[in-house]
Amino acid sequence: MTRNIDEINNVVENLQKSDNFIVTSHVSPDGDNIGSSMAMFYFLTKLGKKVRYVLDDDYPQNLLFLLKENKEKSIDVNDSGHTVIALDSGSYERICIDKKILENASKIICIDHHITNGEYSEVKYIDTKASSTSEMVYNIISEYEKKYSVSIFDELISTYLYVGLVTDTGNFQYSNTESSSLTMAARLLGFGARKDEIIQQIFQNNSLSYYKILGEALNGLEVVDGHIAIISVTKAMMERNSISYDDIDAITPYTRDINGVELGIFIKEKSMREIKVSFRSKNYIDCSKLASEFGGGGHIRAAGCTFIDEELEVVKSKIIEKAKEYFKNGK
Repeated sequence: MTRNIDEINNVVENLQKSDNFIVTSHVSPDGDNIGSSMAMFYFLTKLGKKVRYVLDDDYPQNLLFLLKENKEKSIDVNDSGHTVIALDSGSYERICIDKKILENASKIICIDHHITNGEYSEVKYIDTKASSTSEMVYNIISEYEKKYSVSIFDELISTYLYVGLVTDTGNFQYSNTESSSLTMAARLLGFGARKDEIIQQIFQNNSLSYYKILGEALNGLEVVDGHIAIISVTKAMMERNSISYDDIDAITPYTRDINGVELGIFIKEKSMREIKVSFRSKNYIDCSKLASEFGGGGHIRAAGCTFIDEELEVVKSKIIEKAKEYFKNGK
C-alpha cells in the first residue's frame, strides 16, 4: 500500500476543488525539481485548470533540453487568490519565487521528501522515504486516476517524472531506490517516457569545460583519516575553465566514490565569500544532521549547507573538524 494515503487524498481533493494554481520549486533547479514541477504543471493543464509554472532561477546546462516556453519568473505574475504548489522545497526560504506570491496565495500545498522539511503549509504530502518528489507526484496522479476514473499519464508527463526519478536515485544506484521506484519506472516506460533521450542528455552530455575543471578538481582532492574525501572548487577555477557554478554538481559523487571513504564533501565558491557545501555518504553518516550543524539540511545520504561571509579555507576547516566529530561519536 502507498504510504501517507490520507495526505495524498487530501492533496487530490484540493487539486480537484481549486481552479487557479502556481507551481514552483526550490532554488538551484535539479532534475527532481524540474521533473516534478513540469509533471504537475501538465497534469493540472490536462484537468483544465488555470496553472502557471514560476521559478526565479535558470536551468543547469544538462537540463536545458527540458526548458519550455511556459516557465515564468515572479516579475510576470500579478495573480491573487491562487493556490501555490511548492514541490521538493525543504523549507519556506528555499521556495524560488517572490515571497509576495506566497503571501497572496489562498493556500500553499507542500509536496516534498526532505527529512528537514519544516511543514510550512496547511495542505501537505511529505514522505521522507520516497525516492524523489517526482515519485510522490506519480502517486498523486495515480490516485487521481483511480478516484475519478480518468487517464492522465502520457508520454510528456511520464518523461518529466522519469527525469526526476533517475536523477534523484542516481540512475537507480542510490540507497533511496526502492521496489516502488522500479515499478514506477516500468510503468512510465510503458506510457512512453523518453528514457534514451533522458540518459543521453543528463548523463552522457558533459561539456569539454566540465572535464577540464573535473581534472583540476580531482588533482586537488584530499582524503582525511582514510574515510573523508574533500574536493574544493573556487570561482577562479570556474572562470579559468569557462564553466558556470550551476554546471559542476556532477563532481560531487567523486568525493564519495572512493574505496574506504564513507563521507564525501564538495565545496564550491558561488561568489565572493559565499560558499556552498554538499555532503554525500555511503552507509552510516547522516548527512542531513551534519548539514544542519551549519544551518542546512537535506537527506540522510545527501545534504548541503551555505556559508555567507566566510573564506573557503575557513569553511573547509570547520567542516572537517565537525565531520571528524561525527566519526568519533559514531554518527
